[in-house]
Amino acid sequence: MNIREMKLALTVDLMNLPDEIAPVATIQHSMSRFVSETGHFKGCKELETSILEGGIERKTIALQFENVTLDLDLITNEHSSEQLVKGFDLKENFA
Repeated sequence: MNIREMKLALTVDLMNLPDEIAPVATIQHSMSRFVSETGHFKGCKELETSILEGGIERKTIALQFENVTLDLDLITNEHSSEQLVKGFDLKENFA
């Protein structure tokens, strides 16, 4: 499995992401290009949420696939509904 190639593809897709498009949908679409390595999408799980000052929310969610898990750190402005990816971690699931 080429985790490095997947991380690079995700980074490029996020850099080219228009403001009006939700980053989670884009990331899920990006991962679909690697379905032979990642396996099928199993679901999404919220790991952590914290409220920052000024109506800003920080949330960590896990996109779970059969062979990998993608942890996303998202920053959401509750006033404008703008969502940004602060970072991500892609790790292989070991049985």
